[in-house]
Amino acid sequence: MTTREQVKDITKPPPRRKPLVKPPREKTPPTKEFRIARRRNLIWSLAVLTVFVLAVLGAAMSPLLDIEEIQVVGAATPEHVAEIQHASGLSEGDSIVTFLTGRAASKVDHLPWVASAEVDRELPDVVRITVTERVPVAWVKAGNRTVVVDGTGRVLWRADAPPAGLPELVGVADIAGPGGLVRPVVLPAAAAALGPDLGSRTASILLTDGAVTIQVGGGPELRFGAPIQVAAKARVAAAVLAALGGAPVSYIDVTVPAAPVSG
Repeated sequence: MTTREQVKDITKPPPRRKPLVKPPREKTPPTKEFRIARRRNLIWSLAVLTVFVLAVLGAAMSPLLDIEEIQVVGAATPEHVAEIQHASGLSEGDSIVTFLTGRAASKVDHLPWVASAEVDRELPDVVRITVTERVPVAWVKAGNRTVVVDGTGRVLWRADAPPAGLPELVGVADIAGPGGLVRPVVLPAAAAALGPDLGSRTASILLTDGAVTIQVGGGPELRFGAPIQVAAKARVAAAVLAALGGAPVSYIDVTVPAAPVSG
């Protein structure tokens, strides 16, 4: 038989064992030889780093890594090439290693007629600046001078005379300086939508009471109506002009592109 004392002994949980605690290890102080070796390694590391830094600085200052040529790709005129080189802040004889390509590209981007710019190194001595210029679509009279604009209405530059092959925007109410906008912007947007063929034949674009009127040089007046679907209306107007074959008409109305009218 199992006694009550034996039952207690069976159900009683076993005593917890105390975790073994390892005695702390005594730190052995570094020997004199170890301290000397560590100091020697540190001195050698600093010496190697110093030589490397001096070598990099020497290479950067070396005439062998001076900029010998600044190439400009994508510029429309020699004048634009000169402006781009000046805006970049780079000159022949500068170190090709120390300048920041992103900063130079950002400076060129600030030119009002530049859409984007990228600057690359071509070691050992060539810097290449690649630009995409904004496309001029029209011009506006500004006192005794003219301003040239792109399809967004951005003023690209001022000129002494109207550029050939671009239409005049008539009735512009607000003319900003280079980098700003002319208003209303629907006029330059209409000029951009004409396309190169009809755009080169257009003498002027006028916005009156919300309607766009285009005057073809030596030809009829093109009535576009509201400045919507301008590209489609331009294609219809060009097709009607071609079909007329030079027959004398005073106007072509493409307010409704599907039903053009001439007279």
